[in-house]
Amino acid sequence: MKVSTLVLCFGLVYSNYALAHNNLNVEFKSAYQDYMTAQQGGENAYPFAKQAYTLGKQLYGPTSDNTANLATNFANELKNKSEESKAERFDLFKSAYNILAKNHSENSLILVDSLTGMANSASTASHAVDLYDQVIDLAKHNKQFKLAADLQLAAAKDFAYSHFGRKHLTARKYLKQADEYYTENLPENSVERVKADFLVAAFAQGKKQYNKAIKRLNRIVNVFDNALSFDHQAELSAHSKLVHLYELKGQSEEATKHCIAIAKMVPWKENQEQTPLYRENPDYPLSKVKQRRSGYVQMEFDVTPTGFVENISVLKSVGGVAFEKEALKAIEKWRYAPKFEDGRAVLAKTKVQLDFKIR
Repeated sequence: MKVSTLVLCFGLVYSNYALAHNNLNVEFKSAYQDYMTAQQGGENAYPFAKQAYTLGKQLYGPTSDNTANLATNFANELKNKSEESKAERFDLFKSAYNILAKNHSENSLILVDSLTGMANSASTASHAVDLYDQVIDLAKHNKQFKLAADLQLAAAKDFAYSHFGRKHLTARKYLKQADEYYTENLPENSVERVKADFLVAAFAQGKKQYNKAIKRLNRIVNVFDNALSFDHQAELSAHSKLVHLYELKGQSEEATKHCIAIAKMVPWKENQEQTPLYRENPDYPLSKVKQRRSGYVQMEFDVTPTGFVENISVLKSVGGVAFEKEALKAIEKWRYAPKFEDGRAVLAKTKVQLDFKIR
């Protein structure tokens, strides 16, 4: 009698456990599906990634590859740039790495995503360098040289933009290595080469090597003109940067063809202030600085078929003639994409307000 009672009690406990486990499995699948749907639809997937990670950790246990992958997914959805968010991202990637490193070889490619995530969210530039070197060496050890180049490009971008220019020489080294691999092994119209060209141009412009930057940006434009049959944001950006660089070099005629190319790609929007492709800020009148005076100048003007500014008139100004004088001097140097109508560039009017503020 005692034995049968014990068996009955055990059966009830096991049934409750199975039911709870089944419920957890259902909840997890629902959360994970919501995460996938949100991510594929370009929506905010953060809450679903967090829920899937929390439930998945209970379902699969703290040492499972599945838990590590869910932690990586969750970390990738932490888009907030705050230091707290960055630290949380790093901890999640590190947790994933620790799990996978115990379950697999130290040279396994399965470690790439978590190591890269740690490098991208490291709190210091020096720590990021160590982690990027580790993951790049891992890719090379596995003879995944394309992956190594992609990681080098990612590292160069990270140090260029996320670490406030720290490790500039290291970033240039990574970029040079990636660029050399892409040039030797990938076709001209590959996405990777376009990305590398943009970054090379950005580094060159930062060092005022304008000819080098122009050469790379023109290569991007030529790729789209000759090898691709569609317009792309990258092409638009390259044209815009070329306008700016040619104007910096005083080569306005060279800039003109890029103004017109942008005009063909982007419709003129009536009743809306147009965005200049090249602008020079007005000087702040010294007399107004001494007086701690602020003001503004509203102007109307023509944008010519070649994108130059002409026939400027002041509509309204606050603060005095000195502001008007400096505003007019500045805006005469601006360049725009002209208005296209019936397949050709035409004269068009637009407006702008220049603000003068003492900070």
